[in-house]
Amino acid sequence: MDLKKKLEYYRKTTAGNFSRQEQKSAPRVPASVKAIAEHFKAKILPYPVPVLEISMTEDKEFEGESVKLNRLSKNQFTEPILLEDCLFFDLETTGLSGGTGTYPFLLGFGYFEGEQFKVVQYFLPDFGRDYYAFKEIQPLLEKKKILVSFNGKSYDFPLLKTRAILNRFEVDLECFEHLDLLHLSRRVWKDSQESCDLGSIEREQLNLQRSGDISSSLIPTAYLRFIQTGLIHEMISAIQHNQIDIFSLKKILFRLAEINEKPEVVSDLKALLRLANLAFELEDFEYFLRIEQRLEALQPEGAKEIRLLKSFFLKKRKEWTSACQLWETLVPHREYSFLALEELAKAYEHVFRDHQKALEYAQRALKIYQIMEQLNPYQVNSEWKMAFLRRFNRLKNKLT
Repeated sequence: MDLKKKLEYYRKTTAGNFSRQEQKSAPRVPASVKAIAEHFKAKILPYPVPVLEISMTEDKEFEGESVKLNRLSKNQFTEPILLEDCLFFDLETTGLSGGTGTYPFLLGFGYFEGEQFKVVQYFLPDFGRDYYAFKEIQPLLEKKKILVSFNGKSYDFPLLKTRAILNRFEVDLECFEHLDLLHLSRRVWKDSQESCDLGSIEREQLNLQRSGDISSSLIPTAYLRFIQTGLIHEMISAIQHNQIDIFSLKKILFRLAEINEKPEVVSDLKALLRLANLAFELEDFEYFLRIEQRLEALQPEGAKEIRLLKSFFLKKRKEWTSACQLWETLVPHREYSFLALEELAKAYEHVFRDHQKALEYAQRALKIYQIMEQLNPYQVNSEWKMAFLRRFNRLKNKLT
């Protein structure tokens, strides 16, 4: 094919430049694409190249029109999130590196429609045809305000934005709020499971098991193989994988919203401790106390970590007497002894102005160090020891 013919070919197939006659004409649909459409009962959209629109719905599974995520989002969303404003999305692409050389070939979106949650996917059986998918989703995007994804801030959204720009897409994606559920999930479950990937959260937090699912890392290669061979079984698996991903986003959103309001539903001690640290960071004492009650119910002897955190919470609130009572209970525990004694010495020196009591706490710490040095001098933290010596000498000088 000479250069003139190549230019003529690309002129006809480039998005936005095809004639009205071409828009109205039915695309030539390969048998493999027809087979996928038949499997999913999908629509074949009337573009110069075939684009499949695949739809599926399930129950909303939630009573109410909004969810609260003010705590878990660290006040990114201080007001309730209206479900009708949310558009869930997940992309399957030709590579995992991103950039202009990576194309989305499956664009999946989910949204609430009455008492149903609807997932609509656009499957592109050829490279660089996402312009047609953008034409279809533009009316949907214009009705929404919040994008919901899982790790979308790092990968899906930048790619979606890049492809929108290259395709001269008119909707400004930067105007959307973006709720990335991976970040919220890590704030709750990071210490509770080896990984916070979507599959792990499904198994360990939602009690969902995928059967015969294709791995995300294999999907780009599977797409290339589909283009070369026309074999559809891997593409069917990839489309089903994308569907499950989006339905799972809805379930994770509702689970996180429940935890945001009711820490009592959590039974995992490590997750509760992460929530307690989050409450401390947000200075949400009421939520912290509810977490403490839940921990005490699960672990009657009490978690030392929550007592330490509560003592610093009380210190921040200037409730010094209650804070000192907690530090006293932590002194017998070796891992917290010196920290508790230091806080007690500081409180009695600077807040209560009881220098004699502060000196006694410094002496107790130094005696513990003396015993530790006799047992194993290599385990002694010299910085702690020197700090207590300086405090002891300063207090002794004040008293004399």
